[in-house]
Amino acid sequence: MMEQVFYIDLFEVYSKEDLQDLLVRELPLPDYYGKNLDAFNDVLRELGSEWNVIFYNSKFARYRLGKYFDALERLCDEACEDMQGLKIRFYP
Repeated sequence: MMEQVFYIDLFEVYSKEDLQDLLVRELPLPDYYGKNLDAFNDVLRELGSEWNVIFYNSKFARYRLGKYFDALERLCDEACEDMQGLKIRFYP
């Protein structure tokens, strides 16, 4: 399978709901996706082995979402450590 690259612009993210709606729009998530960080973690580990996800304009979302954004970053770092083909990066 070939790597799939996703560019996700976080500039318009003001809330957890905004972030989750954006993930649903930009990533090939299953219909049953639960729109929370636990569900995102599950999907990364089930489907993300060839994903290269690039979040940009993340400084805005980091400021607006605070601890929720920190939790997202931590979850992504751990998933990337556990899964060889998964790449997720955050750019300001």
